Amino acid sequence: MKNSDIILFLVVAAINAGAGIVGAIFISRLLVRLKEMAQKKILYFLLFLGVYLLECIAFPAGMATQVFSVILAFVWGLVFGLWLRYKHPFRLVLKFSLWLSLYTCIPTLSFSMTLPVMTTIDGRNILTSEAGYAFGIPAFLPWPIDTILGFCITLAVATVILKTAITVGGVHLLHRRESEFTARRRERKSRK
Repeated sequence: MKNSDIILFLVVAAINAGAGIVGAIFISRLLVRLKEMAQKKILYFLLFLGVYLLECIAFPAGMATQVFSVILAFVWGLVFGLWLRYKHPFRLVLKFSLWLSLYTCIPTLSFSMTLPVMTTIDGRNILTSEAGYAFGIPAFLPWPIDTILGFCITLAVATVILKTAITVGGVHLLHRRESEFTARRRERKSRK
Protein backbone atom coordinates (compact mmCIF):
# COMPACT_ATOMS: atom_id res chain seq x y z
CA MET A 1 0.00 0.00 0.00
CA LYS A 2 1.46 3.33 -1.06
CA ASN A 3 1.80 6.28 1.28
CA SER A 4 -0.71 8.28 -0.77
CA ASP A 5 -3.34 5.55 -0.29
CA ILE A 6 -2.80 5.62 3.46
CA ILE A 7 -3.05 9.41 3.51
CA LEU A 8 -6.23 9.26 1.40
CA PHE A 9 -7.75 6.77 3.83
CA LEU A 10 -6.85 8.90 6.86
CA VAL A 11 -8.13 12.13 5.27
CA VAL A 12 -11.45 10.56 4.28
CA ALA A 13 -11.80 8.98 7.74
CA ALA A 14 -11.08 12.31 9.46
CA ILE A 15 -13.52 14.21 7.23
CA ASN A 16 -16.21 11.59 7.81
CA ALA A 17 -15.68 11.50 11.57
CA GLY A 18 -15.86 15.28 11.87
CA ALA A 19 -18.82 15.62 9.51
CA GLY A 20 -20.64 12.76 11.20
CA ILE A 21 -20.34 14.28 14.65
CA VAL A 22 -21.17 17.86 13.59
CA GLY A 23 -24.04 16.65 11.41
CA ALA A 24 -25.43 14.44 14.17
CA ILE A 25 -25.46 17.41 16.55
CA PHE A 26 -27.29 19.55 13.98
CA ILE A 27 -29.83 16.87 12.97
CA SER A 28 -30.52 15.88 16.59
CA ARG A 29 -31.21 19.54 17.43
CA LEU A 30 -33.69 19.68 14.55
CA LEU A 31 -35.40 16.55 15.80
CA VAL A 32 -35.51 17.84 19.39
CA ARG A 33 -37.18 21.01 18.12
CA LEU A 34 -39.59 19.00 16.01
CA LYS A 35 -40.50 16.42 18.66
CA GLU A 36 -40.23 18.90 21.57
CA MET A 37 -38.34 16.40 23.70
CA ALA A 38 -35.17 18.11 24.94
CA GLN A 39 -34.41 15.34 27.43
CA LYS A 40 -33.72 12.90 24.57
CA LYS A 41 -31.04 15.01 22.87
CA ILE A 42 -28.22 12.54 23.63
CA LEU A 43 -30.36 9.62 22.46
CA TYR A 44 -31.11 11.37 19.16
CA PHE A 45 -27.42 12.25 18.77
CA LEU A 46 -26.47 8.57 19.18
CA LEU A 47 -29.27 7.56 16.81
CA PHE A 48 -27.88 9.78 14.06
CA LEU A 49 -24.32 8.63 14.67
CA GLY A 50 -25.65 5.11 14.07
CA VAL A 51 -27.40 6.24 10.88
CA TYR A 52 -24.16 7.83 9.72
CA LEU A 53 -22.15 4.72 10.55
CA LEU A 54 -24.53 2.62 8.45
CA GLU A 55 -24.13 5.08 5.57
CA CYS A 56 -20.34 4.91 5.90
CA ILE A 57 -20.53 1.11 5.70
CA ALA A 58 -23.02 1.12 2.80
CA PHE A 59 -20.83 3.25 0.52
CA PRO A 60 -17.81 0.93 0.33
CA ALA A 61 -20.03 -2.17 0.53
CA GLY A 62 -21.67 -1.07 -2.71
CA MET A 63 -18.25 -0.42 -4.27
CA ALA A 64 -19.23 3.15 -5.19
CA THR A 65 -22.35 1.97 -7.05
CA GLN A 66 -24.61 3.43 -4.35
CA VAL A 67 -26.85 0.36 -4.31
CA PHE A 68 -26.88 0.03 -0.54
CA SER A 69 -26.98 3.80 0.00
CA VAL A 70 -30.12 4.05 -2.16
CA ILE A 71 -31.70 1.15 -0.27
CA LEU A 72 -30.92 2.99 2.97
CA ALA A 73 -32.57 6.12 1.55
CA PHE A 74 -35.79 4.11 1.19
CA VAL A 75 -35.35 2.83 4.75
CA TRP A 76 -34.79 6.32 6.21
CA GLY A 77 -37.78 7.71 4.30
CA LEU A 78 -39.99 4.93 5.62
CA VAL A 79 -38.72 4.93 9.20
CA PHE A 80 -38.73 8.69 9.73
CA GLY A 81 -41.90 9.15 7.70
CA LEU A 82 -43.77 6.74 9.96
CA TRP A 83 -42.19 8.12 13.11
CA LEU A 84 -42.91 11.80 12.38
CA ARG A 85 -46.33 11.55 10.78
CA TYR A 86 -48.39 12.37 13.86
CA LYS A 87 -48.87 15.87 15.32
CA HIS A 88 -45.88 17.46 13.61
CA PRO A 89 -46.03 20.46 11.28
CA PHE A 90 -45.59 19.40 7.68
CA ARG A 91 -43.05 22.11 6.91
CA LEU A 92 -40.77 21.15 9.80
CA VAL A 93 -40.98 17.48 8.87
CA LEU A 94 -39.93 18.24 5.28
CA LYS A 95 -37.09 20.48 6.50
CA PHE A 96 -35.89 17.71 8.79
CA SER A 97 -36.07 15.07 6.05
CA LEU A 98 -34.17 17.31 3.63
CA TRP A 99 -31.34 17.83 6.12
CA LEU A 100 -31.37 14.13 6.99
CA SER A 101 -30.99 13.14 3.35
CA LEU A 102 -28.12 15.59 2.87
CA TYR A 103 -26.50 14.32 6.06
CA THR A 104 -26.61 10.75 4.76
CA CYS A 105 -24.86 11.84 1.54
CA ILE A 106 -21.74 13.09 3.35
CA PRO A 107 -19.74 9.81 3.07
CA THR A 108 -20.09 9.89 -0.71
CA LEU A 109 -19.41 13.61 -0.92
CA SER A 110 -16.27 13.38 1.19
CA PHE A 111 -14.93 10.56 -0.97
CA SER A 112 -15.83 12.43 -4.17
CA MET A 113 -14.07 15.59 -2.99
CA THR A 114 -11.01 13.98 -1.47
CA LEU A 115 -10.20 11.44 -4.19
CA PRO A 116 -9.43 13.92 -7.02
CA VAL A 117 -7.35 16.09 -4.69
CA MET A 118 -5.30 13.19 -3.37
CA THR A 119 -4.91 11.71 -6.86
CA THR A 120 -3.58 15.03 -8.12
CA ILE A 121 -1.19 15.27 -5.16
CA ASP A 122 -0.01 11.74 -6.02
CA GLY A 123 0.96 13.04 -9.46
CA ARG A 124 -1.71 11.36 -11.58
CA ASN A 125 -3.87 13.19 -14.09
CA ILE A 126 -7.55 13.39 -13.18
CA LEU A 127 -8.78 14.69 -16.56
CA THR A 128 -7.75 11.93 -18.95
CA SER A 129 -9.64 8.79 -19.89
CA GLU A 130 -6.49 6.68 -19.61
CA ALA A 131 -6.04 7.66 -15.96
CA GLY A 132 -9.69 6.86 -15.37
CA TYR A 133 -9.33 3.39 -16.93
CA ALA A 134 -6.19 2.75 -14.88
CA PHE A 135 -8.10 3.80 -11.78
CA GLY A 136 -10.90 1.34 -12.55
CA ILE A 137 -13.57 3.51 -14.13
CA PRO A 138 -15.46 1.51 -16.81
CA ALA A 139 -14.48 2.18 -20.43
CA PHE A 140 -18.05 2.39 -21.71
CA LEU A 141 -18.72 5.71 -20.00
CA PRO A 142 -18.57 8.88 -22.16
CA TRP A 143 -15.58 11.21 -21.96
CA PRO A 144 -16.27 13.61 -19.13
CA ILE A 145 -17.52 10.84 -16.88
CA ASP A 146 -14.72 8.36 -17.60
CA THR A 147 -12.14 10.67 -16.02
CA ILE A 148 -11.49 10.54 -12.30
CA LEU A 149 -12.83 14.06 -11.75
CA GLY A 150 -15.90 13.49 -13.94
CA PHE A 151 -16.69 10.21 -12.22
CA CYS A 152 -16.42 11.76 -8.76
CA ILE A 153 -18.60 14.75 -9.68
CA THR A 154 -21.22 12.50 -11.31
CA LEU A 155 -21.20 10.18 -8.31
CA ALA A 156 -21.68 13.06 -5.87
CA VAL A 157 -24.41 14.88 -7.81
CA ALA A 158 -26.36 11.72 -8.62
CA THR A 159 -26.20 10.58 -5.01
CA VAL A 160 -27.46 13.87 -3.60
CA ILE A 161 -30.31 14.12 -6.10
CA LEU A 162 -31.42 10.50 -5.86
CA LYS A 163 -31.16 10.08 -2.09
CA THR A 164 -32.81 13.43 -1.41
CA ALA A 165 -35.70 12.64 -3.74
CA ILE A 166 -36.20 9.20 -2.20
CA THR A 167 -35.91 10.20 1.47
CA VAL A 168 -37.89 13.45 1.27
CA GLY A 169 -40.43 11.85 -1.05
CA GLY A 170 -40.99 8.93 1.31
CA VAL A 171 -41.40 11.16 4.34
CA HIS A 172 -43.67 13.50 2.36
CA LEU A 173 -45.95 10.71 1.13
CA LEU A 174 -46.32 9.11 4.55
CA HIS A 175 -46.89 12.43 6.30
CA ARG A 176 -49.36 13.68 3.69
CA ARG A 177 -51.27 10.42 3.58
CA GLU A 178 -51.62 10.39 7.35
CA SER A 179 -52.80 14.02 7.48
CA GLU A 180 -55.39 13.31 4.75
CA PHE A 181 -56.54 10.24 6.65
CA THR A 182 -56.86 12.25 9.87
CA ALA A 183 -58.75 15.02 8.09
CA ARG A 184 -61.23 12.52 6.62
CA ARG A 185 -61.74 10.93 10.03
CA ARG A 186 -62.48 14.34 11.59
CA GLU A 187 -64.89 15.13 8.76
CA ARG A 188 -66.78 11.87 9.32
CA LYS A 189 -67.02 12.53 13.06
CA SER A 190 -68.32 16.06 12.46
CA ARG A 191 -71.09 14.71 10.19
CA LYS A 192 -72.35 12.37 12.89
